[in-house]
Amino acid sequence: MIKLLLFTIILGAGIVALVRPWVGIISYYLLAILGPQYIWWWNFEGLRASLIVALCTLSGLGLSILKQNYDFSFLLTKHNLCLGFLWLCITCSYFFGPYVPLFVSSGPSPDQLFYITNTIFLFYFCAVLEMNETRKLHYLVIIFVVSTVYLTCWANYQYFSQNWAQFNYGRLMGPLDISGGSIYADENVFAMLFVTGSPFIYYLGLEIKKKWLRWGLWAIIPLSWHAIFLTGSRGGLVGLVVVVVGVLLLTNRKLFALVMILFFLGFYQWQSGDVMSERSQSIVGYEGDSSAEARIVSWSGGFRMMAKHPLMGVGLGSYITALPDYIESKPRVAHNTFIQFAAESGLGAGLAYIMIVGIFFTHSKKIRHWCHHSPEEEFQKIDLYNKASTVSFAGLIACSLFLSLNNYEVFFVLLLFNNALYQICLKKIINEKAFETS
Repeated sequence: MIKLLLFTIILGAGIVALVRPWVGIISYYLLAILGPQYIWWWNFEGLRASLIVALCTLSGLGLSILKQNYDFSFLLTKHNLCLGFLWLCITCSYFFGPYVPLFVSSGPSPDQLFYITNTIFLFYFCAVLEMNETRKLHYLVIIFVVSTVYLTCWANYQYFSQNWAQFNYGRLMGPLDISGGSIYADENVFAMLFVTGSPFIYYLGLEIKKKWLRWGLWAIIPLSWHAIFLTGSRGGLVGLVVVVVGVLLLTNRKLFALVMILFFLGFYQWQSGDVMSERSQSIVGYEGDSSAEARIVSWSGGFRMMAKHPLMGVGLGSYITALPDYIESKPRVAHNTFIQFAAESGLGAGLAYIMIVGIFFTHSKKIRHWCHHSPEEEFQKIDLYNKASTVSFAGLIACSLFLSLNNYEVFFVLLLFNNALYQICLKKIINEKAFETS
């Protein structure tokens, strides 16, 4: 009965996506961020939810393009040009990378990674065309917040119900299907959801006028911190610190900032736990295989790969395979997103990634300036969404210095926010200037 109801909902969303493709985009990102197919895998078994949503969304998008319903200025931006070039570099490294045919790792194969990469990039560019209004972005914010709130409650429930089978050597893993597969199987990736999602919880709360509902939503934030502590992710802890500092830097309330700092430090001392406390002490420690030394050794191997294969890299998904040929170390990923991109897909991919990050923060700064000088109500909402995505992105980039997050879907969601908000603001500014001169 539940599976039939679920199929009806998925099919209904698919049919609506034929007429309004942005609904399909929202549905896709719900599946990508929340991952209900892993939480309630027994209900999703055999339904192919992602395929149904994808086919209907792409069909609806194609029909809209034929009707010339799109403003392609949202697609033809510097941001998206860099992303397109990154996609090209990844594609070339898959076909021409010297280590791709030699793949021996137990992780995802180059074929699997190429399929995942193409899906992520394709839906991002589809979303860029569709998510061109603040109203649509509002629904995406809600999807992000709902996913973060639910998984925050789920993570804390595993701890308070003492479901120790969900912990890997004391570190909480995300929801897993019956085969053990999941987007959140890695504790570090699971921690990233709470790092990037908590700013949206805070800024959505500022948009809510009812105080009881606002404070009820904000009460989830400390629980999201606790969820990060449960994962034992040092990268997640660094990202959380960046997020907290980022929120404080964007507020004018000094007393609030002081209270938040004291509350965060007190909460960490109270709830970080033995695993998080022990691991956090080795964030800057150099000695030891599990400390910074392991990452530095891996990075040195990555730089040698770049020097030997600057154009195509060693090949998509081949970092682990190639590493033993460049340094004496056990196979491991780069633990750095830039190095992973540049070593696997060439220096062009690494440069594109750096430019994408730089353009994001440049756009964010301009959006804040425009919103500050405009009394229009829509600009106030844009300002909140911009602050949420900027703080979230800063936390993610801080984590990416120590983790390989090359196929992390939230990265593209945040780019989508930045691209859409910038273009919406830019068009409003241009229209206002045209009206003043007329």
